[in-house]
Amino acid sequence: MIPMCSCVPAFAVANDLVPTDVMPPPDVIVPAPDSFTPYASYGINYDSNLLGLQNSAAADAMGIGSNLSDFTRRLQVGLAADKTISQQHLTANLNFTNVEYDRFQQLDHMDKNLAANWNWHAGPHVEGNVGVTYSQGLTPFIDFHLLERNIRTQESAYVDGSWLFHPSWRIHAGLVHSKLWYDLVSQQPGNNSQNQSEVGLDYLAASGSKIGVQLRHTRADFPNPELDTGSSIFNGYNQDEVKAKIDWLLTGKTQLHFLGGWVSRKQDEFSARDFSGLNSRISADWSPTGKIDVTVAAWREIGAVDDLSTIYSLNHGASIASAWKYSEKIRMVAQFKYQKRDFSQSLASVAPGSPNQNDVLRNAALTLVYDPTLHWRIQLAAIRSTQTLTSSPGGFVNNGVMLNARYAY
Repeated sequence: MIPMCSCVPAFAVANDLVPTDVMPPPDVIVPAPDSFTPYASYGINYDSNLLGLQNSAAADAMGIGSNLSDFTRRLQVGLAADKTISQQHLTANLNFTNVEYDRFQQLDHMDKNLAANWNWHAGPHVEGNVGVTYSQGLTPFIDFHLLERNIRTQESAYVDGSWLFHPSWRIHAGLVHSKLWYDLVSQQPGNNSQNQSEVGLDYLAASGSKIGVQLRHTRADFPNPELDTGSSIFNGYNQDEVKAKIDWLLTGKTQLHFLGGWVSRKQDEFSARDFSGLNSRISADWSPTGKIDVTVAAWREIGAVDDLSTIYSLNHGASIASAWKYSEKIRMVAQFKYQKRDFSQSLASVAPGSPNQNDVLRNAALTLVYDPTLHWRIQLAAIRSTQTLTSSPGGFVNNGVMLNARYAY
């Protein structure tokens, strides 16, 4: 299950009115302008199959008994800030979460999250962002199923800028440096750093729609070699992308988004893992009434496997989510996501926890959000996640319930 949080990267680019990739929807703190907002929350989660094991026999084989379930308690404290100085806009969000498990106490840990962003302006036509993000927490049990405290740390620094050189034309460019590493020795071949550069050109229609093209280059380095069929392989790669981007205001109630084009990945040492092909994602936001929002999406793209290794999958997926604002204090959110992962274009690794078979992932969630007062929020969610292997027995089924209460000053 994906825990609720109050801190997200400041450079997140998703424009969906209803989240389709995060379940349940994140409890994001948005501070009032020019304010500092301390907050605290407490949550209790129940997972029927915390480690994502196939069955009770698999749990017995691990020596943890036949019970797959566990309760998790999460205590979070944080601070969100917003400050405007002339044209400059500064935002930050910092939180710490103490996570404790009833049965699997060896997984107890502290989550840490930071996001800070400076939205800079140099006159009316030039602007951009400079920021950093940091997150530390337990690796999700989607592709990693061992009862070990596999702490994953991610950090990034970024800078970007755009110039509106004509009322209808804008150019933009950006740089991102990111690092990812694991405390668990067996997973350290997945440690990596990436440098990403991007340039683009956009046409801005009078209607508010945008169409553009973007070029992106990514250099990834993996300092620790991976053992594959007895050989040590350094899994660094170069990836180049040429994509079209469209944000089309179809009507006042409907928006269409498209990002797609050609992606080419070249491995430094293992050409069998090279990739060249089309990646695309399309989504639509629809607000038929003032109380109902709907988001649908579909995609075909390569993706990392929870960053546990450089193995990638070619993913075909679709999702739908809808939010219903019953009243000023009550909102319901329903979500469903389907994704088929095909690893046939990437050789499987023998590293523990790495997947080696094609599969289908299904996730569904129903969430109730209740705001009894201006400062309090209560969120109750029911979640079901399944994995089905397409060529052999295996996979898992997990049902969960999450209850979280948050107070923001």
